[in-house]
Amino acid sequence: MHLECVVCGTGLTTRSPGAVGLYPICHAVPCRMVLDQRATMGEAAFQRHLHWRAKNTREQRTRARVEDERLRVWTATESAENTAQWATVEAGMPGHQPDQFMRLALPSGPARQRKLAQRRRQHYLDHLTQVIAQALLPGDDVPPSDTVAVDTQSALPGQVCALCRGGCCTRGGDTAYLSADTVRRFMAQQPNLAPAQVLSAYVERLAAKTQVGSCINHTAGGCTLPREMRSDVCNRYLCESQKELQNRLDEAPPLLGVVVVQRRQDHWSRHLPEGDNGIVGAATITESGISPWPGNS
Repeated sequence: MHLECVVCGTGLTTRSPGAVGLYPICHAVPCRMVLDQRATMGEAAFQRHLHWRAKNTREQRTRARVEDERLRVWTATESAENTAQWATVEAGMPGHQPDQFMRLALPSGPARQRKLAQRRRQHYLDHLTQVIAQALLPGDDVPPSDTVAVDTQSALPGQVCALCRGGCCTRGGDTAYLSADTVRRFMAQQPNLAPAQVLSAYVERLAAKTQVGSCINHTAGGCTLPREMRSDVCNRYLCESQKELQNRLDEAPPLLGVVVVQRRQDHWSRHLPEGDNGIVGAATITESGISPWPGNS
């Protein structure tokens, strides 16, 4: 006898808890919560509610399966393209030593600039005013200093970020992830600054032009805030490629450089089905700098 959960459609056996009865149910809490509502509803109303919840739940599962398959195909396709491009670049590197160069794939930060809109500036000002007021409330300790977790002995992490051009900064919006903790720490480092001066210190660092679709502090030259004024999110976040690089820097043999394939979309948009995430360039990165692959268009 074939049994399935009346909500999500998961297959059940006769020995499954909840499988016996008018409404077979699986062990999932959301499904059991649907069935629990039967006690508070008339049977006809519960039947309608059950039909609606079951329809929605199964549609969501179908969409999730389709998305999982799309991502599987996408991952396999991009992996093959990256491998081919890495091999092409490496073939042009005299005396290439594969064990001392690692391969990385990078997203791309936005390339276009736009004049900073007054609306964005006002949103930023409002947010800063709010978090500075929160930072002044009594009772909270000053958070410890928080800086980016990178190997300061190597220039490679910084070179990788420079080539990416802020592909992870595009969700900073008009708040730049700034919080009361960030401001409280900055004020502890600058005890002579009054709250109004703290506000000015942030606002004065806004540039006339910012990168389109990115953080308000993201410019063609990078972030306008020094590290001690940036959010913990900005200081601590490492993308997958940076994590791989950090791990490899701790291993032997010593890393001489990185072979990079770069794709069109930013870090957060690279999986979206409607976006063109084709390869837009390649490069080799060493301690001395970035060398774009001659085949770049």
